[in-house]
Amino acid sequence: MLNVAIPKMALALNGFDKSAWIITSYLLFSTIATPVSGKLADIFGAKAVLIYSTFLFGLASALCGSAGIFYSPLLGLDAIDQLILCRGLQGIAGGAMIGLCFISIGDLFPVTERGKYQGFLAAAFIVAALIGPALGGWLTDANSWRWIFFLNIPFSLIGCLLFQLSFPVSLRPRAQAIIDYAGIVFFILFIAPLILAASEIGKLGSVSTVAGLELLVSAVMLAAFLWREKQAAEPLIPLSLFTNKLIAISLVTVFVTGIGLFGSMLLLAMILQKMVDMSGTSSGLALTPLMVLVAVASIAGGLIIAKTKRYKLLILGALALLCLGTTMLAFDVQGELTLTKLLIDAGIGGVGLGLLLPVHTILIQNVARPETMGVATSMTQFFRSLGGTIGTGLMSAVMLSLVRQSSLKGAVYQALLLYAVTLVLALLLNLFLPVVPLKKSDKKASQE
Repeated sequence: MLNVAIPKMALALNGFDKSAWIITSYLLFSTIATPVSGKLADIFGAKAVLIYSTFLFGLASALCGSAGIFYSPLLGLDAIDQLILCRGLQGIAGGAMIGLCFISIGDLFPVTERGKYQGFLAAAFIVAALIGPALGGWLTDANSWRWIFFLNIPFSLIGCLLFQLSFPVSLRPRAQAIIDYAGIVFFILFIAPLILAASEIGKLGSVSTVAGLELLVSAVMLAAFLWREKQAAEPLIPLSLFTNKLIAISLVTVFVTGIGLFGSMLLLAMILQKMVDMSGTSSGLALTPLMVLVAVASIAGGLIIAKTKRYKLLILGALALLCLGTTMLAFDVQGELTLTKLLIDAGIGGVGLGLLLPVHTILIQNVARPETMGVATSMTQFFRSLGGTIGTGLMSAVMLSLVRQSSLKGAVYQALLLYAVTLVLALLLNLFLPVVPLKKSDKKASQE
């Protein structure tokens, strides 16, 4: 919803040079907040954390919409800086809410029923991404960009009320009420420069001195974070999660498919505009059926898991479809690409991507210990988001680098083949995915 309004925001707040940070600030803090909120859900319960996160989202939205109206000499912030700061606050709430939605399904339903609800939830996010840009454009043109934020306020308040009155409280065992503050600090210092470096590399198409320093800082902080987690009495992210073969393979796969989920729309829109000669509006409309197809496939993937209780063959088949669609598109780009060919290729890959979306969350919830299920579930959303952020940045860098050496067609072809090879590696990795029976029953939530 926000992307279409950024030019008007930047104009109104006199901050074109900082407009990219309106998005970057949200992405950065939402990525950080996802695993942190998962850990808090393990300690305090998903209901409490979800209520506070929803309220914070409404408050941050009010502050974003008011940016530039109430200038604070005490903070010494320009209007655009106020918006960027408040977007970071909104990102904390938004990242927490996304992770907590998937955690809540694990709390409310037994494993055998989670598939269909995870599918519905994944589809809901895709539909929201579909409707958002059109709604954001209409609000900006008909009223003001501020209403994009103000619209969130009543929905946030209604959400808080509904959660308080009707949301069940989980009976699963809680983690110790110990917050790993040092772990959170090291985690932030590891992730923040990593995301900033990926963004910088994506824009320049090469590793600049600044990006190199950011990667160095990130690597050092990763080592510090891992050291801290080994020492902590109640670590932010228990490293034991990664010793579980099913969880480790699932998170790698989620990271790889995250590149496709977040990067595919960007790449496909570019292909339509640069190689099929379509306008921005027309390319958006052309991709709408693809988004709907991914949403439907996501629901289907959840239902298949719920009905069959089998997942390995589904994962391998879905990865094969995603790889096939990507490879077909790569070769079609080399020839006379038409809209029909692109939609067929993207549709095949989209079905594979949609089928995969709910599966790994279900698997991880199935094998994680009850007291770590919140942080384990949030790691799937974290790795998917990280894959999208880092993968998209690196794909953009590869594209820019290749364009300098060859034609646009050649660059797109090589970038798509590179991603197809990555998918093949993910498919081979999933051949070693353990087959663990889905639990037939689970402790359900009780009403407060």
